[in-house]
Amino acid sequence: MMDKSTLKQVKEILESAYVCKRCILRFFCVKEYTSYISKTDVEKSIKLLVDEQSDDADQTQISQEDSSNDCPSAKRFSPNPCPSCLGILQGVCDEMPSKLDDAVVKSQHKFKDFILQVSLPVVVDLRDRLFLLYLEEKLGDSYSFDEEEIPSVKEICKWVIGSQYGRLTKSDFTPDSDFQILISSVYPETIKECAVLFKNCPGAFPKARRRKVKEEEIYTKTAVLHAMEALSTDMKKMYSLPPLPPDKCCTFDTIKCNHSPLYLGGRYNKYSRELSQTPWILDGNPGGFLVFLFDTVNFFLEIIFSASGREDVDVKMLGNGRPFVLEILNPRCLEWSDETIKAIEDEINKNSDIIAVRDLQVISKMDTSLLKEGEEKKRKNYIALCLVKKVLSPEDLKILQNLKDLKLEQKTPIRVLHRRTLATRERLIHSMEAKIVSDHLLQLKIETQAGTYVKEFVHGDFGRTTPNLGTLLNTTADILELDVENIHLEWPPKPNSNKNNKES
Repeated sequence: MMDKSTLKQVKEILESAYVCKRCILRFFCVKEYTSYISKTDVEKSIKLLVDEQSDDADQTQISQEDSSNDCPSAKRFSPNPCPSCLGILQGVCDEMPSKLDDAVVKSQHKFKDFILQVSLPVVVDLRDRLFLLYLEEKLGDSYSFDEEEIPSVKEICKWVIGSQYGRLTKSDFTPDSDFQILISSVYPETIKECAVLFKNCPGAFPKARRRKVKEEEIYTKTAVLHAMEALSTDMKKMYSLPPLPPDKCCTFDTIKCNHSPLYLGGRYNKYSRELSQTPWILDGNPGGFLVFLFDTVNFFLEIIFSASGREDVDVKMLGNGRPFVLEILNPRCLEWSDETIKAIEDEINKNSDIIAVRDLQVISKMDTSLLKEGEEKKRKNYIALCLVKKVLSPEDLKILQNLKDLKLEQKTPIRVLHRRTLATRERLIHSMEAKIVSDHLLQLKIETQAGTYVKEFVHGDFGRTTPNLGTLLNTTADILELDVENIHLEWPPKPNSNKNNKES
């Protein structure tokens, strides 16, 4: 920490350059965020650092000063914004909490805590570097700091806005929150001020060599920092020291709210042989399983659907259904009662007789990994109605019933070869029950390893799946109907199942 004599000199030098009080405190290298929250806090901190005497009378006088006046004394008054922070810490950030509140209320987000993301023009970093060079030039070895030791304008801005907004909304400002408020800013002179760096160090700006690049895209933070590093103290010859106050403030122009996704887990049944799980568009009209689902829950705005595998369009999903997850992007509501979720479930089921949803509940992001975890080790049950060329006999049933853990070699089926890599995959049929429906019709109840192509097991896929039903019965076979009867997965996870697993 600098001694009081040096601090007084720093204060005098910066005040003569029309630097605001929060920036003076920054250049004192004060990192305690509570010192910056209100202008009274700033005044008090500066006074304590520069002058040991800070009695109650002094503090009363500070409190009574006009809160909007964050400029130096009348002798050094400048009507322009602070040349260091471009006016951001001078008053612009103090106006933001109420603006944030309006934006968040309008967005309809519910939250208990929040995190701020602030985007500032890169010229703020440039001006900080210039003021460091100026102080070093004026004070020599008495003032020698790395930029990392000085709290950035962005850092202080987040502290001030976050603390004030937290008090306003009675919520916690925390870096671990799932609710983000993103604030972006605009400064009209960014290109003009950074162009000096480009002129003297063009190699630091690779985007400038691209065609059709917008001028503002050239001056990225990385490029500007590289240029400043390369030019070092030569910057003193290129810019005015101290930097002059700007004609206009930097202003915040956009506020966006975003919440981390919310996850709903459940199971679905599909009772149609003409309904695809994957959405599709025909003649401009959307179709598929998801259309029925999204039409009911479209008040969530945007949803990503995931499931534990998928059935073909002509395959029914029966039994207790297929496990699925709805990832609700940027949710507005975070408190989901059992009654609310049941109402959603009932609405989906009421609106369609070809799909049904059950066991819908809120789950964690960690739970979603269970859906894909050990995908090939899961077991699935199918019912297949098969047509065989020869007349079936009791001996054929015995052949099939006695099969246990039958190992298949399956090349990628021809029907999916356009979207899956050509490979030979080993799969298991764990057990099989057969029932003769008529001379040439056979019903199979099969328990397989997940990922087994059951249709190809029946008809052989031109010899690409071996053995197959035809080779086992010494005939040819084809499949007429296929239903998924069960998917062996505990889903949705029971409450606290992850916690219990860890404890055990």
